[in-house]
Amino acid sequence: MINANEYGFSPENNAYKNSEALQKAIDNGGVIEITVAGIYNISEQIEIGDNTKLVFREGVILQRESSVTGINGNAFINKGALNGEYNRNIEIIGLHLECNGIESNDFGVDSRIAGLRAQVAMIYVEDLKVDGFQCHGLLEKDYAIQVSAFKNIVLNDLYITGNKDGVHLGWGDGFVIRNGRFRTFDDPIALNAFDYATSNTHVGWIENGIIENCVDLDDNSTTGFFCRILGGAWCRWHKGMQVQHSDTVAVNGKTYRVLMNPKDGKLYTSDTPPCHEKGIAEYDGINWVAVRDTEELDCGCRNITIRNCTLQKKRGTGIAISLNYDTYARSYYPGCVCVPQSGITLDNVVLENDVGILLQSTYPSENITLKNIDFKNSKLCFDAVQKADKIVYPEVLIKTENVVFGENSIRTDPKHPIKICSGK
Repeated sequence: MINANEYGFSPENNAYKNSEALQKAIDNGGVIEITVAGIYNISEQIEIGDNTKLVFREGVILQRESSVTGINGNAFINKGALNGEYNRNIEIIGLHLECNGIESNDFGVDSRIAGLRAQVAMIYVEDLKVDGFQCHGLLEKDYAIQVSAFKNIVLNDLYITGNKDGVHLGWGDGFVIRNGRFRTFDDPIALNAFDYATSNTHVGWIENGIIENCVDLDDNSTTGFFCRILGGAWCRWHKGMQVQHSDTVAVNGKTYRVLMNPKDGKLYTSDTPPCHEKGIAEYDGINWVAVRDTEELDCGCRNITIRNCTLQKKRGTGIAISLNYDTYARSYYPGCVCVPQSGITLDNVVLENDVGILLQSTYPSENITLKNIDFKNSKLCFDAVQKADKIVYPEVLIKTENVVFGENSIRTDPKHPIKICSGK
């Protein structure tokens, strides 16, 4: 066991020295503790490798400052993130992080990793555990925790406040988000298999997950949803295709995404297929991001359970299975086939404030289960996105057990049919 305080990590040191000292201790791997209570300033990104357990004892608070390089990275990241190599067996226990007006400024075409924008950022990671995590003061761009290209992660005992997403997941298999308290202006929890090219590092299926015992804390204002579920579909690259920001293609065994200015709503003609191995490259005046070594043509969420969660905040919509179709992202390329989101279960989701719509789906879905829910004045809505007029919505089978609907609780678009099968 290593005590980082013995490496010079101290409340008395400046932020740069503290960053160097903590990194030096972590580079040893194994169990690293910080035992001396106090406020520790850090300025540089901390990188964590395999078989490392980082333990912050009671009274230890980390506070961010601007990097001496002028490029604020993520507060914590796994070492394999930059080269696409998996790290395994990482634990972060008891981290209390104050953003202090600092967020990563690594968002555009000069990004090291396009779409990576979090205080704790982990991509290409297996067997990750974050426990007893507090993060306060999120600004408008950074998430508290972002994980993608993952296998088996557990995020437990979270308290997150600020303006952006609390937990933002991308492509991965096997997750638990448990015992979380969120007071975030944007989504507390985002299961974004597909998202803006500046918001997700990968596109791919998010599968086999549990969200339980989480609270959407009351607040004066908000946007987004308690939980957002995003899917997407795209096509193989072909000469002369029209693409916009965040459009996705498969070509030569890889997946690429367009990274341009979303605000101008411009379409670009692609005459040259992207072929670079990593990072961002320009073809025909179009910036393409190399995303994954796969030619899969769809993504979404499967086998997700949300249970024993409480919505205390007034929201327009609590849980959304969404299809984006704007200048920031088209969840599907026109004419593609959207594979339905499936196996979504809501069990004992409690409404303690006005939530206009408890569950809304605008993306093709199937096999939804509702258990132990009183809708009160809330609604269950299945709508069609009119701009995406070529999408086919299959009939959604909704199984219910111990569910109380209010008057006019169910709204469906004729293009998005549902069938409700009542249980006990």
